Parts: sequence; structure tokens; C-alpha cells
Amino acid sequence: MEFIPFLHSGRSFNIACEDDLEFKEVRSILDQLIELQAFDSDDIKGSYRIDAEDNEFEVWVMEADVFIQRL
Repeated sequence: MEFIPFLHSGRSFNIACEDDLEFKEVRSILDQLIELQAFDSDDIKGSYRIDAEDNEFEVWVMEADVFIQRL
């Protein structure tokens, strides 16, 4: 699995996923993670269940690395 650099809301992320995702799905997932402060907190939760564009995803966050799996 390869990381793909992704710029969103003035921030740089590294996205890895098993499935092909639409840009609007990735943007929605990142917006929700930013709202949850997944990238800003010292208390890293690590895994999140995210609903985006009528799909459910399991998302793991490690600093700027984001692993996305469609459920």
C-alpha cells in the first residue's frame, strides 16, 4: 500500500487506502477528522469510524498519515 500526498485546507496529508476513493469522500473524511482534532491532539485516539458520502469508513491516523478502509 502506497501513500498518496494530499493537500486539503492548507494542510498536507499522506493518504493510504485499499479501495479507490472519490476526492469528495477523502475531503469529507479529512474535514471530519480535522473537526475531531485528530491531527492536533497529543492524546492520539488512532482509529475513527467516519460516515462520508453515504459510505462508512474505518480511518486510522498517525500524525499526517491517514489510512482509510471502506466498510
